[in-house]
Amino acid sequence: MSVECGLWGRTTRIIPGTLSVRTGEDSAEVYQRTLEGDLSLRAHLLQPPPPGPSAPPSTVGEPSRTTTLFEVDTAKLPGTDLYCAVVRRDELGARCGRVDQATGAFVASSALVTLTEDSALAARVNAKGIPSTVFYQPQPFLPSPHTVDVELRALADAEHRLAAIRRAYHGTRSGYRRARSALRAIQDDERHDRYIAACPKFSPLLYNSFYLPRGSLSDGAGHWYLHSVRRIQAALCG
Repeated sequence: MSVECGLWGRTTRIIPGTLSVRTGEDSAEVYQRTLEGDLSLRAHLLQPPPPGPSAPPSTVGEPSRTTTLFEVDTAKLPGTDLYCAVVRRDELGARCGRVDQATGAFVASSALVTLTEDSALAARVNAKGIPSTVFYQPQPFLPSPHTVDVELRALADAEHRLAAIRRAYHGTRSGYRRARSALRAIQDDERHDRYIAACPKFSPLLYNSFYLPRGSLSDGAGHWYLHSVRRIQAALCG
């Protein structure tokens, strides 16, 4: 049995590009979900053998259960010595590890993991019960749900205004279609929690001046259009 923690999106269990952790009686691991959706192992720490004989696995399926925890709350995985606690490391996060049920201290030589919106950390507990960091990696920048909602509306407005900008600067239809397609792809990524994949798609638009004639964005309406899209990019991509 094990406990898995990750940054859940509104449409996906783990947001692509972010780090997640798994804690079990056999090992503790840190993963990073690639933009393609696969899990890539970043750290693997073996656990010491559990005390006493292991209970035989149940053949009866248990109903799934969701427990809401708040800061300093803890939860135990039944039938194991695995505990998870809500902790604060700059941001609220989850820390899971093996705990001696008699003393309440971390099991000596065991591994534990801590996951927050800012980072993922794996540590090894020494003989004095003090964790020592073995692996640490920051999480990628993620916009808040509120920011995503606001900037999705701004992106839809930018897509709508693109036609008028093309007419004002006599841009080609093919260039307009390419720019509109890119804006729609960014919106689709943002709606489906692919925040990190969306950000590189701004670069061709900005580098190629939205496929408008040279100089279109140097002043006037074109310049303000460029400024508005750059502001959206900064809000979504950090």
